[in-house]
Amino acid sequence: MNKLAILSLVAMLGACKTSPNSVKPDGAENYALNCAGCHNPGPGHPATMLLDQLGRPVPALIGRKDLELDYLKAVVRQGLIEMPPFRPTELSDEEIAEIYAYLKDAEPPAQTPAIPAKGAP
Repeated sequence: MNKLAILSLVAMLGACKTSPNSVKPDGAENYALNCAGCHNPGPGHPATMLLDQLGRPVPALIGRKDLELDYLKAVVRQGLIEMPPFRPTELSDEEIAEIYAYLKDAEPPAQTPAIPAKGAP
């Protein structure tokens, strides 16, 4: 009975293994999966809410030219303020570099000021 259970378990684990033809997420997909929920501009995103409450501009990560890869890696690995750290098993250095390339090359989203200009409706 134990041999049958072990063989069944091995067969199930083998079926779960990723096939070599499977497509891994690119930088844009990894950003959408791991970063956008907090870092997209607009209301309801935790990483931009504090800036919004302080009346500061809310910069989008997408399209930023002032980010450096080493800084991005450090923040992703160590976390920052309320952002949790990501382990290498969650996001590899290669995936962080792909996210970085996406952030640098993608067209930034339309920005709206956190506080409307004086006299605006």
